[in-house]
Order: sequence, then structure tokens, then C-alpha cells
Amino acid sequence: MRQTNYELAFHLNPNLEGVRVQEIKEKIENIITSNKGVVSYSKEPEKIRLSYEIKHVGNSFFGYIQFNLFESQALDELNEQLKLNPEALRYLIIKLPSDLQKKQSMLKQIKMRERQEKRAQTKAVIPTESKQESKELDKKLEEIIEGL
Repeated sequence: MRQTNYELAFHLNPNLEGVRVQEIKEKIENIITSNKGVVSYSKEPEKIRLSYEIKHVGNSFFGYIQFNLFESQALDELNEQLKLNPEALRYLIIKLPSDLQKKQSMLKQIKMRERQEKRAQTKAVIPTESKQESKELDKKLEEIIEGL
């Protein structure tokens, strides 16, 4: 079994009391932990002004949770609970890259930068050589023209 990293971002109804917002957040965390998941980070929901209205509401309680799961069934259950909760205005669950994937991505970026630097160095060398060659050709042409 492979552990997968996820992040859940959610907007809750702004008319809720602080206690109710906390209950909803704890319920989400309980779904994760009851399915052998681990909550690695949890941001307390705070009231924010939205850039655009969601369901005719201009504010919301926004929070997010980063967690790890071994089974996708738990993700399905979490998704279903959020769909059924009328207080959840909108939510999004994304799959985060694992530490190994992050390292591989960093190595790819480093190698790509090295290749770009090598290309830039070879391009810098080629024009100077061609300038020297063109000067030599110009001298030879002048000699030939003078000899005529």
C-alpha cells in the first residue's frame, strides 16, 4: 500500500457560529483519521471576503487540511460527506506530490538548467570563432583582389 498526500480546501457558510465551524472541521478530520489517515497540517477556518460570490454569498469561513491516506475509499467517503453538508459552500481536494516526486522534479530542473547553461556557453564560443574565421576570409579576399 502506498501513502498518498492530499490537501482539502473548503469554504463554509459565513453565517455559522464559531463553534459550529470548529465542529465541521473536526468532523472532516475525524473522517480522515477514522480511515487510517494522518492529518499533517490543519489551518483553522477564518472568515474572509470572497473575490466573487459563491451561492450568492460574499464572505465565507475558509480553511484547509493537508493529510495522508492509504486508501482511496476514505477519499470517496470524505467527498460524499462534504457534498451532503449544506454548510459547505465549495471545496476542493487535490493530490499533492510525494517527497520522492518533489526530489525527482528538483533534479530534473537542475539538470535542465545545467543543459541550458552549457548551450549558452557553446553559443557564446561559436560566434567568436566565426568572427575570427570571417576576418581571415576577408584578409584572403583582399589579397586575391589586390593580386588581380
